[in-house]
Amino acid sequence: MRRSTLVRGVAGLVAMLCLGAFAVWQSPSSSSAAVASGASGRLPLFRWRVGEAQTFHLVWDDLTRVALPIADPSQPDVLEGVLHLDGELTLQALESRATGTRLRLTLRRLERHEALFSGQPLLPDAESVRTHLPDTASAWLELDARGALQAVRFSDAEPPLFRQFAQTLAAELFPSELRDQATWTTTESTQTGDVEATFAFEGGDASRLTRRRTRYQTLRPAGAATVAQQELGALTTFDRDAEGRLLAITQDELLDALGTDGRMLVSRRLRLRLTYQSREMQPLPPSGEQKRVVRTPSQIAFDVDPEVARLRGQAEGMTVDELLETLEDASGPDAIAGLDVFARRAVAALKLEPGRSRELSRLFLKPGTPPGMRELMLDLLVGAGHAQAQATLRTLLLAPEAREHAGAYVMMVQRAGLLTKPEPETGVMLNGLLDRAKAEHDVPVERATSYALGAWSSRLEPGSAEARAALRTLEDGVARASGDEARAHALRALGGTGAERVVDVASPHLRAESPDVRAAAADALRRAPQDLATRLMLDALETEKHRGVQRALLDSLNARPLDAGALEHLRAWVVSGRLAPGEEPALLAVASQHLEGGTPVFQMLQALSVRRDLQGPTRARVLALMAQMGARLGG
Repeated sequence: MRRSTLVRGVAGLVAMLCLGAFAVWQSPSSSSAAVASGASGRLPLFRWRVGEAQTFHLVWDDLTRVALPIADPSQPDVLEGVLHLDGELTLQALESRATGTRLRLTLRRLERHEALFSGQPLLPDAESVRTHLPDTASAWLELDARGALQAVRFSDAEPPLFRQFAQTLAAELFPSELRDQATWTTTESTQTGDVEATFAFEGGDASRLTRRRTRYQTLRPAGAATVAQQELGALTTFDRDAEGRLLAITQDELLDALGTDGRMLVSRRLRLRLTYQSREMQPLPPSGEQKRVVRTPSQIAFDVDPEVARLRGQAEGMTVDELLETLEDASGPDAIAGLDVFARRAVAALKLEPGRSRELSRLFLKPGTPPGMRELMLDLLVGAGHAQAQATLRTLLLAPEAREHAGAYVMMVQRAGLLTKPEPETGVMLNGLLDRAKAEHDVPVERATSYALGAWSSRLEPGSAEARAALRTLEDGVARASGDEARAHALRALGGTGAERVVDVASPHLRAESPDVRAAAADALRRAPQDLATRLMLDALETEKHRGVQRALLDSLNARPLDAGALEHLRAWVVSGRLAPGEEPALLAVASQHLEGGTPVFQMLQALSVRRDLQGPTRARVLALMAQMGARLGG
């Protein structure tokens, strides 16, 4: 299962979201034993004799880090690949003609084979090397008449790990463009990206070619992120002997690329050494051998989705078997050491083996299973979130065992609203549970199901039939609510949809007699998409005196973008002294998110700083924000 994750370790973790172009190198049907000739002593870069195999000592050290665009702080935000290889590389000329050369690349006798991806060994022992980098595997390198690399060919029999290894190595060892000039500048297209490079032949006999890479115009590992700054130091030397044969290649590259926020996007440390050892004539492979898999030097071709590699790093070796064993042995969630880490790894394991999600059912339905453990199992299924996990979740929520503890069951039902990519069947289940709860007058379950239904529908297309049906159900719940408590719960459930209709339904309740209903209306408007919702809440603050409702309004405003007009409105309200005592932290939360708002925000803070009976920690926070804003405003 780990066979393809080295792809991103050996190629600088390359581009996680990009695939390169595909071109087929056409080979002539005839071959010749002659050495390809060039227009001058400079080209072709290296000369080859058909049948002759040249063996080199290879040393390859590569450390690459790539930032991931992941907002979840519980997940790793950087992928790291480490590679240290030391062995023999052999190049045998299979064909040599006026239009180009075909070389056969093999890799053998790896004395060192350290390859790590996110801390996990990919080639831990000799057996894994024989499996993923066997002596029998080979690649064909297609060079043009000048000796530049055009394509790399493989057969279907070559392991995917070897294919990526050989392709990446070939792209570093052979330039993709050569010119019969003393010096020239070009743009190379590599797996890492498009990079500006300057080439120069040195010495009177042009026995050495140097390549200096100066700047990456694009970086495939960075994906869509903007590279604001990069430091690149890269020098490669290509040496040949007096007869024009390859003698040595040395390459050193140091790359650090930063994003607009100063965060590291890509970092790479590469050291490559190829040193001549021996040569001998060897039999050519059978004439019928074919290599139909063709890749260009810059082409990125993963044999597994990059997401799978990320999940393996997140799982850190955990399997579903280990997950099940831990759950079965634990007396409760608190008995699991490092519960947060366990949950992260367990979710990744379930994502890697989705078909095994249903195996949690045995433990969930087992008599005597503590309710906390059942809730944890549902959390893992929600975290996995795929179709198999959702099917298991639905089965367990409908099982009689789930209802053994009424309080826990309310919490379990709400888990269904946390799915990020909910299926229609989950909505059908929630509607069924809601109807049953109403029929049985089970108020706690009815409310929990309404909340889950609102959250579930918020992740659907707003115009879909399922979303419209859920909205009608929840809107009807507001209209039919009997009493202030029921109405407050119904408003909050409706607000979970984030639908435009919420403004029309919830805004009249900002003027309700009950403070709980007014606060619930403010909560409901938090996610309404229209700017009108912001104006309605600011207007409500003008007359609102209840501190709990003020807190709800400020909390909802803090979740919304506030323009200059909104900040000025809020400033006038604060300066007029209408903020209820004790609700200063709620206002500070808003102010701290809008320090770029300038004078209106500063004046809010000034008004807070002179309030009597302000708690010491709150006053310290106010003064700190004032100092921060004073620096922004030039003192």
